[in-house]
Amino acid sequence: MKTQKQIKQLTQEQFQDVLIDNTAKNYHTENVIYLAYRYGTRYHVAYAEMIHFAELKIGHMTPVLIKKRNEVLDMVMNNMLPCHIKTLSECL
Repeated sequence: MKTQKQIKQLTQEQFQDVLIDNTAKNYHTENVIYLAYRYGTRYHVAYAEMIHFAELKIGHMTPVLIKKRNEVLDMVMNNMLPCHIKTLSECL
Protein backbone atom coordinates (compact mmCIF):
# COMPACT_ATOMS: atom_id res chain seq x y z
CA MET A 1 0.00 0.00 0.00
CA LYS A 2 1.09 3.50 -0.73
CA THR A 3 1.07 6.23 1.90
CA GLN A 4 -1.19 9.24 1.77
CA LYS A 5 1.81 11.43 0.93
CA GLN A 6 2.79 9.15 -1.97
CA ILE A 7 -0.76 9.18 -3.35
CA LYS A 8 -1.08 12.95 -3.11
CA GLN A 9 2.22 13.43 -4.97
CA LEU A 10 1.10 11.43 -8.02
CA THR A 11 -0.07 13.19 -11.15
CA GLN A 12 -3.68 12.53 -12.12
CA GLU A 13 -2.50 10.16 -14.86
CA GLN A 14 -0.24 8.24 -12.44
CA PHE A 15 -3.07 8.10 -9.92
CA GLN A 16 -5.47 6.66 -12.47
CA ASP A 17 -2.84 4.08 -13.46
CA VAL A 18 -2.60 3.00 -9.80
CA LEU A 19 -6.39 2.64 -9.64
CA ILE A 20 -6.48 0.61 -12.86
CA ASP A 21 -3.63 -1.64 -11.68
CA ASN A 22 -5.33 -2.18 -8.31
CA THR A 23 -8.62 -2.99 -9.98
CA ALA A 24 -6.90 -5.66 -12.07
CA LYS A 25 -5.58 -7.15 -8.81
CA ASN A 26 -9.04 -6.96 -7.17
CA TYR A 27 -7.76 -4.33 -4.68
CA HIS A 28 -10.99 -2.36 -4.57
CA THR A 29 -10.76 -1.39 -0.91
CA GLU A 30 -7.27 0.00 -1.44
CA ASN A 31 -8.67 2.11 -4.28
CA VAL A 32 -11.31 3.54 -1.95
CA ILE A 33 -8.58 4.42 0.55
CA TYR A 34 -6.54 6.11 -2.18
CA LEU A 35 -9.56 8.08 -3.36
CA ALA A 36 -10.18 9.15 0.24
CA TYR A 37 -6.53 10.23 0.52
CA ARG A 38 -6.90 12.53 -2.48
CA TYR A 39 -10.49 13.70 -2.29
CA GLY A 40 -11.94 12.84 1.09
CA THR A 41 -11.87 14.13 4.62
CA ARG A 42 -10.05 12.62 7.58
CA TYR A 43 -13.31 10.87 8.42
CA HIS A 44 -13.45 9.25 4.97
CA VAL A 45 -9.82 8.11 5.26
CA ALA A 46 -10.38 6.63 8.73
CA TYR A 47 -13.61 4.93 7.61
CA ALA A 48 -11.95 3.39 4.53
CA GLU A 49 -8.91 2.27 6.54
CA MET A 50 -11.19 0.70 9.17
CA ILE A 51 -12.92 -1.33 6.46
CA HIS A 52 -9.56 -2.45 5.07
CA PHE A 53 -8.38 -3.47 8.55
CA ALA A 54 -11.54 -5.53 9.07
CA GLU A 55 -11.12 -7.16 5.65
CA LEU A 56 -7.54 -8.14 6.47
CA LYS A 57 -8.52 -9.44 9.92
CA ILE A 58 -11.36 -11.58 8.53
CA GLY A 59 -9.40 -12.60 5.44
CA HIS A 60 -12.05 -11.60 2.88
CA MET A 61 -14.78 -9.08 2.17
CA THR A 62 -18.19 -9.75 3.67
CA PRO A 63 -21.47 -8.35 2.31
CA VAL A 64 -21.57 -5.92 5.25
CA LEU A 65 -18.03 -4.69 4.55
CA ILE A 66 -18.83 -4.31 0.86
CA LYS A 67 -21.86 -2.20 1.76
CA LYS A 68 -19.77 -0.02 4.09
CA ARG A 69 -17.03 0.32 1.45
CA ASN A 70 -19.62 1.44 -1.08
CA GLU A 71 -20.99 3.96 1.41
CA VAL A 72 -17.60 5.57 1.98
CA LEU A 73 -16.90 5.53 -1.76
CA ASP A 74 -20.17 7.38 -2.37
CA MET A 75 -19.24 9.96 0.26
CA VAL A 76 -15.80 10.52 -1.25
CA MET A 77 -17.14 10.73 -4.79
CA ASN A 78 -19.63 13.37 -3.67
CA ASN A 79 -16.61 15.48 -2.63
CA MET A 80 -14.97 15.16 -6.02
CA LEU A 81 -15.36 17.45 -8.96
CA PRO A 82 -18.11 16.16 -11.28
CA CYS A 83 -15.66 15.96 -14.20
CA HIS A 84 -13.64 13.27 -12.38
CA ILE A 85 -16.57 11.08 -11.42
CA LYS A 86 -17.20 9.49 -14.82
CA THR A 87 -13.53 8.64 -15.44
CA LEU A 88 -12.98 7.13 -11.99
CA SER A 89 -16.29 5.28 -12.01
CA GLU A 90 -15.22 3.57 -15.22
CA CYS A 91 -11.98 2.46 -13.52
CA LEU A 92 -13.70 0.97 -10.49
